[in-house]
Amino acid sequence: MIQKETTVQNPTGLHARPASQLTQLCKKFPEKITLLAGNHTVDPKSIVSILMAGMKKGTPITVQVEGENEQAVCDEIVAFIDGLSE
Repeated sequence: MIQKETTVQNPTGLHARPASQLTQLCKKFPEKITLLAGNHTVDPKSIVSILMAGMKKGTPITVQVEGENEQAVCDEIVAFIDGLSE
């Protein structure tokens, strides 16, 4: 398993549109992906799970990936979260 930390920079956080985009991205990968945000353990392949975590701007997130291409998948997810902006 590999993990990497990032922080939500999007001014409106991970609301419906970016949450949907993140879910679509994560569903492309067979690896097990987990986001840790505060007290929440989030399955990013579920938009409901992402929205329930209420990740706002400034929320620290740990991306955990377990599987064959874990480094590449983790880097892509972190890059997506870092690149979000309204």
